[in-house]
Amino acid sequence: MVENTLRDRYQIIQHLASRRFCEIYLAKDEDLPGKPVCVIKQLKPKNLDPLLWSTAKRFFKAEAEALYRLGKHDKIPQLLAQFEEGANSYIVQEFIEGKELSEELIAGQQWSEEQVIVFCREVLEILDFLHQHHIIHRDIKPSNLIRRTKDNKITLIDFGAVKQKTPDFGVNVDQGGWTVAIGTEGYMPPEQANGNPQYNSDIYALGVICIQALTGVAPQKDNNTNELIWQNQAKISPKFANVLNKIVHTDYNQRYQSAAVALQEIKKLSNIDIQRKENKSSFINVLPVILLTISLLTFVSTLLFTQWRITEINKNLNNPTSTELPLAKSNNFVSYENVNAGIKIKYPENWQKQDVENPFTGEIVLFTSPSNPTNKFAPKLSIRTENLSRQSISLEDYTNSSLKEIQKYLENANITDSSSTTLGGIPAHRVVYNGVDGESRIIENLEVWAVFNQKVYIVSYTATPEEYPNYLESVEKMINFFEIF
Repeated sequence: MVENTLRDRYQIIQHLASRRFCEIYLAKDEDLPGKPVCVIKQLKPKNLDPLLWSTAKRFFKAEAEALYRLGKHDKIPQLLAQFEEGANSYIVQEFIEGKELSEELIAGQQWSEEQVIVFCREVLEILDFLHQHHIIHRDIKPSNLIRRTKDNKITLIDFGAVKQKTPDFGVNVDQGGWTVAIGTEGYMPPEQANGNPQYNSDIYALGVICIQALTGVAPQKDNNTNELIWQNQAKISPKFANVLNKIVHTDYNQRYQSAAVALQEIKKLSNIDIQRKENKSSFINVLPVILLTISLLTFVSTLLFTQWRITEINKNLNNPTSTELPLAKSNNFVSYENVNAGIKIKYPENWQKQDVENPFTGEIVLFTSPSNPTNKFAPKLSIRTENLSRQSISLEDYTNSSLKEIQKYLENANITDSSSTTLGGIPAHRVVYNGVDGESRIIENLEVWAVFNQKVYIVSYTATPEEYPNYLESVEKMINFFEIF
């Protein structure tokens, strides 16, 4: 892709990042004076089963629509173009040079109250603009906040999870399936986790970041009230503490109802010249080089989706805080357990395990077969979950919706088996189907899903028709080993 030219205009010069739904590139605009750089996103989900293709397309389209609605704003990347070329879809955005806020939030280092107030005010001004245009960002987190190099101002990026509201009818209903929770764990408030995002859900996420900056640690929740525990870890004025507590109240009805109202409260806190605060907040630029390097490496590591199994084993054995238990062998199978997701499974020891834990797709882990090295599409088994926002959804309801999704979004879809079964001892549904995926490959799929405690557990096996039967016996054993706890 690098050095390719799209639309006879955008020359790709660098690959920036890989996401579950897209590839991100830096490009030069050959048509404009000075050939300015821009960001190009290519819709290209990796090994995504057809049931999630509709989600990927919907998010990609929503990002372009949201940026177009927002127009030109100093703190938001401007949409420059949206187009299709061949079988691929692209979004062209303004490039914002800077560093992620996650590089400034160093564990154990606390920001002053003055610095946090300045930061909070900057982000609230951006959120107020978004909300006036009836857009909920839904993924406010440090890695989506960029401190711009040229002026140290905070900017907001990555609109791939946005929710657009209509002024008369509230949140638009997602098309093509049940509404699921979208966001990042730790920054997502309860109502958003339940599939009911509000404008002040974005404000809650900002409050969590402010508390993280003040205390130097990610805040924990009270087991009884679900409220954040943090005030004993930071020395700030009672007025600011009261504002933050209202911003992060677990009940969205008790929070500030708009970014505009919260912004007014923040402005009342101090009469200190804001420009002086902003200049002071740039103190992070002179941090020791070694700490910046460590932070950058930590960020880059989150972008690496493929890791060898031996690396995972060493990591789990040497990391006492890991939520994944050490792996253990059982005959020719290896045990995998994820405490956060509440699942267990055994997989062949010669398969590669890849932790994913993608908040957008719900995918937790991916197992890849020891296929021929020349095979660019090795058979894979993935496990994902969906948090349902409606308590009345039954297995039958979910199954009917999913079968329609397959027929709608998979080209030449052909369902060869659709029957009742069990998964982890719970009533489930099994479907086998084939068709042509988004990269024009003929694929064979086996999926088993179960609905339990407002959550769907889905095990998916995908392969080419030629290799599908070669690993089917191992896949059937893996499905039988699957447990929910």
